[in-house]
Amino acid sequence: MSGLPRAFFCNSGTEAVEACLKFARRYWYTRGEPRAEFIALEESFHGRTLGALSVTSDEHYRKPFEPLLPEVRFVPVNDPDALRAAVSSKTAAIIAEPVQGEGGVRPLTPQFAAAITEACAASGALFIADEVQSGLGRTGVPFYFSELGLKPHLVSLGKALGGGVPVGAALISDEVARTISYGDHGSTYGGNLLACRAALCFLNELTEGGVLENVRRVGKFFGERVHALAATHRFIKEVRGVGLIWGLELSRDASAVVQAGLANGVIVNRTAETVVRLLPPLNITKEEAGEALNRLDAALAAAGAVS
Repeated sequence: MSGLPRAFFCNSGTEAVEACLKFARRYWYTRGEPRAEFIALEESFHGRTLGALSVTSDEHYRKPFEPLLPEVRFVPVNDPDALRAAVSSKTAAIIAEPVQGEGGVRPLTPQFAAAITEACAASGALFIADEVQSGLGRTGVPFYFSELGLKPHLVSLGKALGGGVPVGAALISDEVARTISYGDHGSTYGGNLLACRAALCFLNELTEGGVLENVRRVGKFFGERVHALAATHRFIKEVRGVGLIWGLELSRDASAVVQAGLANGVIVNRTAETVVRLLPPLNITKEEAGEALNRLDAALAAAGAVS
């Protein structure tokens, strides 16, 4: 892709995040002005390995493994002023998910994206876009950062990339790639023949096989239906999402909806305690989506009736 011509293949999306964090540190070391600070977002989730966990905000994941990387500062998501105040000449990189997944399906606003661009330009800090969940067609476009006008120096990818085969990748700009040396990061199975062939098959289906068009078409239908659910079930406070990633913010714990969903034959996920997260397959048909949402409607009714 334009502007990010290099790729480092990893075993998983979490390892891709680790690689991005390391390469950001390496960039500043090579320039002779080591920077160690990372700015991350509240409600973020980047993985469970040590570096990725350090830029993940939830205490539930962090606490058992502390102390983590010390120079990490968290700012509220979609608060441009807080971000500008946090970034300084000590900041190695800002890391953010263009659409927060585990944090409750929270897309970054255009105003916050603009603040990231401004902060990086003013301080020299790099920007890492974690597209492990939101990238590769999930939102109806290859990468959601492009919809926000962001130009990351590093991008982490995973999940969909292998179509079920474990593989991740760190995309790297030329500017950063010039500061990296062979051996700075290694991956035992990264870039193996099976994983790369699976990734190539997926990418071909995404761009040439109609998957992107399907996400846009079914995603529009999906969005209309989940907003209709919010009008029917009054304990749905807010609907957030794009393409085929949606979150229903409830006024209560979402566990009852998950259990009612299983009873009605549909699997949904509870995240951020009060959010029902919906992540259907990228190749789901409109008919299948309609059936799933009918079952979710019944699950919401059942959960509402017993609460």
